[in-house]
Amino acid sequence: MNRPGELAFLFIYNRQFQAGAMRDESRRRLTRRDARKQETHHQVIQAARRVFLDEGYERATIKTIADAAGVSAGTVLNVAPTKSALLVVILGEEYEAIRDSVDRLEAALSGNLLDRLSALVQVIMEAQLRHEELFAAAIAHTWLWTGDSYTEAAAQMSQAWGAVERLLAKGVEKGELRRDLAPADAARLIEDCYTGIVRRARGEQLDRSAASALMRSRLELVIKGLAAH
Repeated sequence: MNRPGELAFLFIYNRQFQAGAMRDESRRRLTRRDARKQETHHQVIQAARRVFLDEGYERATIKTIADAAGVSAGTVLNVAPTKSALLVVILGEEYEAIRDSVDRLEAALSGNLLDRLSALVQVIMEAQLRHEELFAAAIAHTWLWTGDSYTEAAAQMSQAWGAVERLLAKGVEKGELRRDLAPADAARLIEDCYTGIVRRARGEQLDRSAASALMRSRLELVIKGLAAH
């Protein structure tokens, strides 16, 4: 026979066990819900990427993205509130991959400053030209966007240029570039030059070889202007 103290203990233990079981079940439901939410998010982003690349950013609509993802338009807007916000999310993934590629190349660079700089910028250009429609839309719309969309898109575009800034800093340390040069400002100058060339290459339908040659010629002018005397 159970004594009163044992009964009280068993009662309390049973209540705690049930509460714990309910918490565990709640966590499992939450985990499944989060997993479904993440899967839907991935589904929408991949569908938006396909639609932007296949149909172009301008022609793409929230409805066509929703149809491609097999979800409602409201679900798409839960992932990102606007078409431009979807593009910003996609570009974040693209620029992160570019940054990783550039960072890996940085350690293996050799040659003079112009050769090293050209190699880094070439990696960025090659990556962007593989998904030209996405980056062309971003470059075009950063001229029009304001507020958070512009700030986030501009920050993403600068992700890949960290290695360029570090290379310029080394150029200053080695006496290849002027001692009063601010590497961050010089990197932004080169990025602005690059953006202009990408826009020109698309407008004039330059092939990759012509775009790369044009970029190198501009880099040569920039380096000459920044070189130590």
